[in-house]
Amino acid sequence: MLCLVTDEQHPALLDIARQALEAGIDLLQLRGPNLSAARLYELATILRPLARQLGARLIINDRLDVALAAGADGVQLGRRSLPLAVARALLQRCGQSLLLGASVHSLAEAEEAVAAGADYLLAGTIFPSPSHPGQTGAGVELLEQLRARWPRLPLLAIGGLSAANAAQVIAAGADGIAVISAIYGAASVAQAVEALRQALAAGAQARRRPSHGSQAI
Repeated sequence: MLCLVTDEQHPALLDIARQALEAGIDLLQLRGPNLSAARLYELATILRPLARQLGARLIINDRLDVALAAGADGVQLGRRSLPLAVARALLQRCGQSLLLGASVHSLAEAEEAVAAGADYLLAGTIFPSPSHPGQTGAGVELLEQLRARWPRLPLLAIGGLSAANAAQVIAAGADGIAVISAIYGAASVAQAVEALRQALAAGAQARRRPSHGSQAI
């Protein structure tokens, strides 16, 4: 599972997202903490049809309202977002069903998210990352803890990930990775996606997991 998180500061945000979708990413997370709801909605309505055409899912970071308005597939909830249980209750009240992902940084946070009904976990920061300066990475130990606690819950890793270390996090128990600079900073988006996919495949081969495996997102 390969997820691209958009870089709101990149001048070619849309173009690179399009190229990544065309190259075969599985998830596109539209993230823009400094963008207005109107701008996020505009971007989502552009990217949603392309994502669906190419068999990918569109996830909106933080903004449940934008995800609903744009017909996205899910929303990624973190510390700045509505509590996951509140988001789930709102969806039930309006008769909607979206994937609810939880950004977690520890086993304790993951316990709370799973108890509140998270559909999947996005764990990080695994390695030091330019998008989170000054933060030390949690390392693959966090992934190992989460996988041991929830053998079947979909688990993505984020933070400083690249083709050079993606296999390591998959071998540690993650089902996929989310990246920003590994694609937005690449000279060739298509080549970057291919390199990441090869690394994910290598990690899957190296991983030794119970035969039932985890569920897909």
